[in-house]
Amino acid sequence: MVEFLTHDGCRLNYRLRGEGPLIALTPGGREAGDAVDALAEALAAGAQVLTWDRRNTGASDVFFGGEGSEQEIWADDLADLITSLGAGPAWLAGGSAGCRVSLLTALRRPEIARGLLLWSGSGGPYGCQFLGFQYHVPYIMAAERGGMAAVAKTPFFADRIAANPQNGERLAALDPADFIAVMKRWNSFFYYRQDCTVAGVADADLSGLSQPALIFEGGDDIHPAEVSAAMARLMPRATLLPSAWPPQEWMDRFTGRSLGSVFDLYPALAPAIFDFIGGL
Repeated sequence: MVEFLTHDGCRLNYRLRGEGPLIALTPGGREAGDAVDALAEALAAGAQVLTWDRRNTGASDVFFGGEGSEQEIWADDLADLITSLGAGPAWLAGGSAGCRVSLLTALRRPEIARGLLLWSGSGGPYGCQFLGFQYHVPYIMAAERGGMAAVAKTPFFADRIAANPQNGERLAALDPADFIAVMKRWNSFFYYRQDCTVAGVADADLSGLSQPALIFEGGDDIHPAEVSAAMARLMPRATLLPSAWPPQEWMDRFTGRSLGSVFDLYPALAPAIFDFIGGL
């Protein structure tokens, strides 16, 4: 993978593959860019595909600073990365966190977005509560219990250190109180609001998006069908399609009831994506 240096000194890893219109593909959760390799390979048959490790994911640098939410920082990083490549505007694609980052990038830097390819839109009271807790609370509790040494021993951050040993030094240098304050601020992005169909994204902003958008229907507790339907209703140039997989199959994989990763389902999105971008 290649490194990109952000305006504030973070090293982010990214990869380009294929030829054609640029699709910037962001995974869900805090997963590394290679989590969506199966879909990236399918799309690379007819497009140039960008995958990347966001801050605090994969082998990129950990970072706890700046202003705004982590989601907004990721969006600005993606826009800057695409600009540095000189290959935009891009189709912004992703599910769950990738959906949020794509929407925020299009809202904050509209010149970057050729269009949107979205699935697993997250929202609703339970989805917001679940994601806010998952992203932040275990690490706040670790810092309160044992400082940054305890944070570094959590499975997630232990993996970040294994992938990028300098991340251990970065974590050790943080004041636990400052780390906790940032994590609480980032958590507030996920507070449920009735005027935000998608977690942290105002409905009024969705209504102002002018780019064409392909939206796949959701169907689980974290990514309800009501969210994707409302997104399609609010966004002026949106097309809503049924989910590319049975919702129960996604939940079975997510909860561990069945083998395999939810990302193994993603290549099923590729045919509809090619039909959509090819028809514009």
